[in-house]
Parts: sequence; structure tokens; C-alpha cells
Amino acid sequence: MSHNKIILILGVVFLSFGNLLAKDFDSTHELPEVRQPDKHRVYFRSMGSAGGLLIPEKDYVRNEDLSFMLFNGATLNGLLNYSQQMPKFDGSANTRELEYRYQDKFRIFYESRVLMNQKKSNESDPYQAQFTENKKSLGVAYYHPLSPYFNIGASLRQVTVDQSTNSMLLSYGFYQSGFFTNTFYVFQPRDTNLKVKGIVPGIHLEIKPLRWFEIHLGQQFYSLSGNDSRITTSVSTLGTAALGYSGGDASYTGTKQSIDFVFRFSSWFAAKWGYSKESMKVKYQNYLTLGNSPTATLLYSAWDGSQTTKFDFTSLNFTLEFSKSFGE
Repeated sequence: MSHNKIILILGVVFLSFGNLLAKDFDSTHELPEVRQPDKHRVYFRSMGSAGGLLIPEKDYVRNEDLSFMLFNGATLNGLLNYSQQMPKFDGSANTRELEYRYQDKFRIFYESRVLMNQKKSNESDPYQAQFTENKKSLGVAYYHPLSPYFNIGASLRQVTVDQSTNSMLLSYGFYQSGFFTNTFYVFQPRDTNLKVKGIVPGIHLEIKPLRWFEIHLGQQFYSLSGNDSRITTSVSTLGTAALGYSGGDASYTGTKQSIDFVFRFSSWFAAKWGYSKESMKVKYQNYLTLGNSPTATLLYSAWDGSQTTKFDFTSLNFTLEFSKSFGE
């Protein structure tokens, strides 16, 4: 979903609040009734996101192309490959969240997100990269009411991130056979997987100036660890084949910042729109890249293992929230 579509949806939702405001709060000087927290309440949320996505694997391959030219000399084909490894894509995500609150202070929640890139044309991305992230979080939080209109909170999440990138490069070359020049093709599929997990702390602020309107701000601090691997296959129509491997330990560090504007239509239904920015760095350790000789393996492993790649997802978000209270 493009930014324009999300902005249009949010505009329609925002305009739909006119009748609600006119009915309940005609005067901006009128102090609205404060919502009293329920003893027990369960929330279900469904969120759609769209924005700019920076894929770490594409960043890695650009470094890989540089190392190849560094150790083997720059060629026109090598420079072309480097120029075609653009890491920026449009991305979209779907998130589901289930949350339980006790007196609005103590909270337990589970989140699941699937993030994917939108494929580019063959001209823009000859590698036809397909990126998928599955992210799951299980956490607890405590929000302390400084006043009926302000809550400050802290959270801890157990987060698992699984990112996979699949790409397929089809290249060609020429060889001489007698008086004829023939064409051969090389297929180079690559499968990359990054798996990291760890504890993510967060700080949060909820501002509730009106009964039907809230502002939520938050920041999460990531310091995850895991492993990274990539397998590359090369098959040519000349009958040759090769298999490449690289992998090692990986760290995943950075922050996620978010702001949401919440509009409550009733006690059980709310809609919110917001903005979030995830900025992560992926660093590699104890890395191994197999080369065509012991010296090449040593050089490539040292170079690839010293690289830092980036993951960024900056998005507009739209959420529908349903809730139900129970107990006294």
C-alpha cells in the first residue's frame, strides 16, 4: 500500500470524527469526563503499515562487490553489479497484537508482524530481491498514572526476528566456437537468513487530554544476537556449477520510535494512525566466507566479517482496535 493510499484512508477516518466532536464537546473550553480504567480488559489490534525499507542483505552484497574488486581488480561488469545493488525498497507490514490489562497499569501482550518489500522492475533490480521478516514479541509493561491525563510506562519484550532474502541473478556471456560466437547464461540464486533474538526494553508516554482522544509515544532499545548465513548457487549453461557459503554470528542493535494518535469511538472500538521509525545496525563476528583457495577464504572472511549493514523501516501506520472488559 502506497503512502498516498494510507494518507487518503487516514483523512477519511479523521473527517469522520466531526459528528462525534460536535455531539459531545461543542466547546473547546469544556473539560471532558475522564475515562475510568477497567479492572480487566482485553484488546485486539490489527495494524497495516507502509513506508521506506532498507534491506540489510542488499547493503551486504554491495560490500561483497567491493571486496571482489579490491582483491581481483575493478572491471566494468563489477562496477555495474555494484551500481545495481540498491538497498532501498517500498515495504508493507501487517501486525496483530493481543493485550491484557489489569486496572490499565499492568499489561501483558503478544505481537506478531510480517514485513515484506515490494518487488521492483527488472530494470531497477536485476536481482529481483524478495525480503520477508517475521517478528514476534512477548512482553510485559507497567504504566504509572502521573495524573488522570498522563501515564508513563516501561516495558520488556522477548523479541525474535527472522529475516530472509531471496534473489535470483541471470547473467550472460560469450564464448568463441570456431568461427561462431555463442552465448552462455549463468543462474545465481542466493538464499540469506538472519535470525536474532533477545530482550528489548522500552519507555512510553500516554497523553489523554480528552475522553475520546489520546497521544501515545514510545521508544524501544534493541540489542539482539543470533546468526547469519547465505548460500549462493551458480549454474551455467556450459555445464559448470559452483556453491558458495558465508555465515557467522550477528548482532542486531538500534531503536524503534513511534507516535500514535488514538480516537476512541466507544468503550470497545478505537482507530489510530501514527508514524514509526526503526533504525538497526547488523554487525558480523566470527565470520567465514569460503573462497576458491585458503588465502581467498581468509581474505574474504576478514573483509565480510568487518562489515556493518543497515536495516531501516520508516512507515505510516493505521490501526483498528477492539476491546472487551470483564470482571468487576
